[in-house]
Amino acid sequence: MIRIGFVGDIALTHSYDALYQAKGPDYPFELVRGPLARHDVLVGNLEAPFCLGGETYPLKVSLRAHPGYAAGIGRAGFTALSLANNHILDYREQAFYHTIGLLDSQGIMHCGAGVCLEDAYRPAVIEKKGISIGILARCDVPIDSPFYASETSRGIAPLDLDQLAGAIKSLKGSVHVVAVYLHWGKEDWRYPSPEQVRAARAIIDTGADLVVGHHPHVLQGVERYHGGYIAYSLGNFLFSDLDWRWVSGEGKVIHSKLRPGRARRQSAIFSADVSESGVQAVTLTGCWTDHTLRAQVVSGRRLFGARMRTLSEPIAMNRYDAFWRLYDAVMTEWGRLKYQGRRVWKIHKIVPQLARKAREIASAPGMSGGETAGAAVKRSEPGNNHKARSGTTGEQACTASMDREDRAVRREQGADPPGRSVRTQTTGGKSRKKKKKAAAT
Repeated sequence: MIRIGFVGDIALTHSYDALYQAKGPDYPFELVRGPLARHDVLVGNLEAPFCLGGETYPLKVSLRAHPGYAAGIGRAGFTALSLANNHILDYREQAFYHTIGLLDSQGIMHCGAGVCLEDAYRPAVIEKKGISIGILARCDVPIDSPFYASETSRGIAPLDLDQLAGAIKSLKGSVHVVAVYLHWGKEDWRYPSPEQVRAARAIIDTGADLVVGHHPHVLQGVERYHGGYIAYSLGNFLFSDLDWRWVSGEGKVIHSKLRPGRARRQSAIFSADVSESGVQAVTLTGCWTDHTLRAQVVSGRRLFGARMRTLSEPIAMNRYDAFWRLYDAVMTEWGRLKYQGRRVWKIHKIVPQLARKAREIASAPGMSGGETAGAAVKRSEPGNNHKARSGTTGEQACTASMDREDRAVRREQGADPPGRSVRTQTTGGKSRKKKKKAAAT
């Protein structure tokens, strides 16, 4: 009997750079080293290539990890890593091949990516104590950049259910357990889509013993189906706050930050006890990443168990499709409201921008001495362009405004009787007056 362990996304990026210099490559694993060591085989998803920099793809959030962390991952006990994800090629081919070389030098197996499609489809086969396990890694995430492998080019392995069924059947005869490790799902959604549920169950029916997912950054439910086990998402095992910059098509530098919330800091270790006859039992160990960016086991096991039941039980419902559509609509609307809320909260940033714009206009060479910066800003706004087209200058508009204010004061003092108000309209530099007849008394 051996124990196989799976964790979710490992992205030792951004904030982990400074942590590496201060604490070394073993620091993120210090508090969870004991639970990891209880496994004979340990598998994770490497979400960031090992490099110090390089060329990235435009308008894409790019992740990278310090190359020294390869040794830390190896000493933490990881046997194999999946490369089938949407970030392993963020720093293009040089970092991609460098990452593969570092894993090879550390004795860590890898799967899910390669020099061509055939290489990317190749499984990782691991044998311990006379028991063998085959791991097939696939990715099912839309990626704008050219990440997916082809027959002649490097890349990651796409999820093709027909191809995967053939791979499972050919692997089934040579190993005791087949595990399919998938990068899929909607980010931050706590429940898998009905299409994912059907696909995972079809994979089990094809002959796989385990289906383990990641990518949504949050925990999702687990289920036992026809003798196999499915864990739809294990969450972020180690994932940093994100702080990145890129240049837009207009040449503007855009800076963005993302701080993971509580749900994104929760994860699980999925453990399977395996014998020559297959999977005997599975367990889940709850984990979370603390403010020091170290993974550790949760203290409230009962609370973690209740949370996992809440995430797992709806998946077995007969009307799960309707349940998920309602959940998807609520989450989509909630995301829209949060986005609008963030915009309102950041409204104070507009005031300094307007003041800066006013100063720029005031210091412009074509600025007339009598025109204020505020009037210039207002005149430059799209809603006031009709004034420029009609020939009204800033000085004429100011004069008309003063006339209106003077007439209002005179009416209050009784100088202008009611019904005899005069309205001055300025057009093309000329003034015309319209007189209204006195109201019938």
